[in-house]
Amino acid sequence: MNNLAYNSQKPDTIGPKVEELLRKEIGAPTPISYDVEAGDGRQYGIGTALGDMGRAIFGGRTDLLFNLNFSLTQPRAARLSASVERMGPLGSYVGPLFYSTTLSRPVAGEVALEPPKTFGNSKFIGEPSTAAKLNASGDLLKRANKFSRTESKTGGGTLKMDRLFKVVPQDSGALLVVATLPRITSMGFGAAVDAKDFFDIAALLEATL
Repeated sequence: MNNLAYNSQKPDTIGPKVEELLRKEIGAPTPISYDVEAGDGRQYGIGTALGDMGRAIFGGRTDLLFNLNFSLTQPRAARLSASVERMGPLGSYVGPLFYSTTLSRPVAGEVALEPPKTFGNSKFIGEPSTAAKLNASGDLLKRANKFSRTESKTGGGTLKMDRLFKVVPQDSGALLVVATLPRITSMGFGAAVDAKDFFDIAALLEATL
């Protein structure tokens, strides 16, 4: 089983294990390409907007060892940056997951999903017309709230972070950026990065726009 916690801090040991789990989730027939980025707080090589958002999630995490940046091509072009954080003197675990993809539908302005609520689903706020379209889809709200986890149990204990689920204008379309945390399965013996759910949400959001 792969619960995204490892007795190693080496990228060449951890990277293939995360890649294998990701490949199984989306049913990719061949290995998924990725690069390793040192966890030294430098801007990510994924554009200024993503770099700024990425630092809000990944930057400043004192136990960050490195990021695994995956280039996904199916079922649509997307990117996943998975942070790998220190666990004790020799171990590590996968922490925040930062997904992004381009949407073909344009938006009039930026919208974001509200922070989690104690009761009920959070809604989109920001540019009024875009937020209204997205909030009209109960299925989208339910799935977006469930996917963008801000707390999770991992090999490193309980992880917490601020919510990041945004749609921002980009050229003739829009950019979807979402941060989440691994989902523990099999009573802690397994874990998922829920890549398929991200692609489903992206398609639903695009259709709703």
